[in-house]
Amino acid sequence: MPSETAARILVIGTGDTKAEELLFMKQCIEASGGRAVMMDVSVLGDPPYSPDHDKHAVARAVDVTIAEIVSSGDENTAMTLMAGGAVQLVRKLYQNGEIDAFIAIGGSMGTDLALDVALCLPLGVPKFVVSTIAYSHLIPPERVAPDLMMILWAGGLYGLNSICRLVLSQACGAVVGAAR
Repeated sequence: MPSETAARILVIGTGDTKAEELLFMKQCIEASGGRAVMMDVSVLGDPPYSPDHDKHAVARAVDVTIAEIVSSGDENTAMTLMAGGAVQLVRKLYQNGEIDAFIAIGGSMGTDLALDVALCLPLGVPKFVVSTIAYSHLIPPERVAPDLMMILWAGGLYGLNSICRLVLSQACGAVVGAAR
């Protein structure tokens, strides 16, 4: 159980498709003495847990509803809207002193959203992205915050396997350590 003064780590991901990984990350953060603050950026489904900041709060941050995002009819448009909402909500959380760091997990679209969030936070705020496309040619250098830490999520497409557990536990330990 994290203490009241524990580093508050915002955990961002799509809880409808990556719930097992996100809950494992929460467990790792709390085992390291941090406090996980969960943000769901799913569009279609709902996570099997109650996030601190659900997809409806993320959508409201850009004055739209999940129904409007879904009706956009395009996955890229939907995730762009969710990224805008995540940026607005994260800015507010940071300005209100509610988070000390963030970690996100995702594939190409989740990484794009995470890069937007990383760029909205000031230099020195710990930022960590676990990505299937980390440091690849798919990420232009100007999209990477100068103090961003990133790790390749090599086993990420195959569920919460031994490689995925290893990568996620290292990433969570790193972001908690940086936030301290």
